Amino acid sequence: MVDADAFNLWIRKLSSADEPKAALVCFPHAGGSANSYFQFARGFGEFDVYGVQYPGRQDRRREPFRDSIAELAADIAEQLDGWTDLPVVLLGNSMGALVGFEVAQRLEAAGRAPLSLFACGRVAPTLRKDEQTHLKSRDDFLREMVELGGMGSELLQDEEIIDIVLPPMQADYRIAEKYCSSPQARVAVPIHVHIGDVDPKVSEEEAAGWRRATTGEFSLDVHRGGHFFFTEGNGDGLTAAVRRSVEDALSTKA
Repeated sequence: MVDADAFNLWIRKLSSADEPKAALVCFPHAGGSANSYFQFARGFGEFDVYGVQYPGRQDRRREPFRDSIAELAADIAEQLDGWTDLPVVLLGNSMGALVGFEVAQRLEAAGRAPLSLFACGRVAPTLRKDEQTHLKSRDDFLREMVELGGMGSELLQDEEIIDIVLPPMQADYRIAEKYCSSPQARVAVPIHVHIGDVDPKVSEEEAAGWRRATTGEFSLDVHRGGHFFFTEGNGDGLTAAVRRSVEDALSTKA
């Protein structure tokens, strides 16, 4: 039986459909919150859309950060196991793509595999790049976040906000940059990868490595934009792809 209090702590509903075809669960980027998908969720009238709220930020800021992607995913999968009768689609951006992949493995092992996983803005899970962003000085770290598009430059002028947003961003970067999946780790769940054509964090070749993470269907699409392409006004292609994937999966099962 689902513990409603624990579920609502982790999983936040962002939009509802009168007769939902599926439940779309979105995993935030490093330092992000469930509400980072609020505008994106408004593009779906036929799904219930949820955002995952990681510990250590906003209303969960007093909770400890998790020490690894695997630990974070295990906690989330526990909340998602058996929580709905609707078909479930997972979508994650950047670090969220890794969390989504780990959650997909756990749900599949429990016999509750999602319809598909959408992995955005992230290199393949078996590819560990030599990145040490989480070890940078405070100013250098913040400068990189602004350049990447993860925060507005005006926030650099507000020390109070920096003190709030910096710790979860650094903690998330630490576990994301230390993560590397086993080459044997794969799912049967279809994986659809979407990246921006000027994303400094992932090339098309690096994204193509996701193909080895699934024994099922695979696709790779490149959109105009950077690391946060679908929040930069270029999200229609991703929204359409999610819709198309669900419709195809449901028609196959019918």
